[in-house]
Amino acid sequence: MIRAFDLCVVGGGPAGIAASVMAVRQGLSVVLLDERPNAGGQIYRGLEQGPFRNSAALGADYRQGEDAIARLRAAEVTTCFGASLWRIDMTETGGEVSYSHDGKSQRLAFTDLLLANGAIERPVPFEGWTMPGVMGIGAAQLLLKTSAIVPTGRIALAGNGPLMLLFASQLLRLGVEITAILDTSPGKIGIAAAFAHLPGLLRNLDKVSKGLRLMRDISRAGIPVHRNVSSLSASGHGCVDAVRFEADGAEHHLEVDTLLVHEGIIPNTQLPRALGCAHVWDDGQKCLRPQIDRFGESSISHVYIVGDGAAINGAIAAPASAEIAVGRILQRIGRHDERSLATVRRASTVLARERAFRPFLDALYPPRVSVASPSDQTIICRCEEVSGGKLRSAIQDGAIGPSQAKAFTRCGMGACQGRVCGPIVSQLIATETDRPIGEIGTYTVRFPLKPVTVFDMARCGRDEELTEGHEHAD
Repeated sequence: MIRAFDLCVVGGGPAGIAASVMAVRQGLSVVLLDERPNAGGQIYRGLEQGPFRNSAALGADYRQGEDAIARLRAAEVTTCFGASLWRIDMTETGGEVSYSHDGKSQRLAFTDLLLANGAIERPVPFEGWTMPGVMGIGAAQLLLKTSAIVPTGRIALAGNGPLMLLFASQLLRLGVEITAILDTSPGKIGIAAAFAHLPGLLRNLDKVSKGLRLMRDISRAGIPVHRNVSSLSASGHGCVDAVRFEADGAEHHLEVDTLLVHEGIIPNTQLPRALGCAHVWDDGQKCLRPQIDRFGESSISHVYIVGDGAAINGAIAAPASAEIAVGRILQRIGRHDERSLATVRRASTVLARERAFRPFLDALYPPRVSVASPSDQTIICRCEEVSGGKLRSAIQDGAIGPSQAKAFTRCGMGACQGRVCGPIVSQLIATETDRPIGEIGTYTVRFPLKPVTVFDMARCGRDEELTEGHEHAD
């Protein structure tokens, strides 16, 4: 027998937690699925059982997740962490989700679906980015949060954005020395563009102050900072040992043991694209994002997309967007009251303030290396080892879209199913064919999203034992 819920929430980060708690408080039955072992999402990863759960070493922002996780654990939310979701089937009145948990495939039904599956780190391709010793700052931070693993030796951070500044500050607080920071932001041009969004800046002076504190930490540590960096490449024998780059028009060579790279995050669109939700190109954030209305509802009825999975607005905006979506669901079914309306009003105020600040950040920290045309030697698809030269040859042979490029080169057919190379392929095709990237589109995503056997698919939901593994948060 398949268990049914009023609301299925996918993602246990700030947005998913806020949606689940609010919905249960208003009397809805809620199930929350997340592939991670604990609540918190990427931003609060490891806060429940990680090495820094009782430490202030990662800063006050990290500890802010404690209250949200505590509210989830106190609510009557049915949670399933460690769940690998591989299929969702929608109907006019709801849908069913299929997933694996503890080695068993399971299925549950729902009336409304709320996707809060967050963002992924923007891929930054350059020669040598697949070498051992080169990784994303976001990935390095997850290793820190979950296992207290930090890089050693000569460490360089390359890229731009708030996360790079935050991670540098966290490393410094832990006593880790940083050899250099290679800042790819456009310098004075970016600052001028950012200050064109002064009203949003003035509404968020606390964020400006926080950013200045992070920059002060870096300055006080005496870390060499190279500005206006471009033309990044890494080299080495077996693993990275050097990085080359241009800064203010001059070429530089730096010996390193670890190169950590970051140029922002983008919405994780795999699941909504597999469902067939409409997407649009966001030119401000240089990424594909789901098309949603002001309540977060997608082009498919009963499917809501919130948090950074809808648009990059940060950890404060994410729960606000989720509460607005739940408020809409409650209004539709006639379950809203003064308490839920007050929650939505407060959330709308918060979301408007956070969104006002985002254009400033987008102008100050635009992607640079990640949107530059990669060389022929640069690996585009890490899984299938497809180079920029091979992809260009396919484009010349008629692969004018990502699907054709996949058929010609196997690009995007590896284990990650195009999660990493998808944005790179679309960008390169747009450049080579001189077309707007919004017209290029991206890979077609199909279920199942995760590896699953035909046997498990066939018996999914038939065995009563498959409903085990769900627990009420307590």
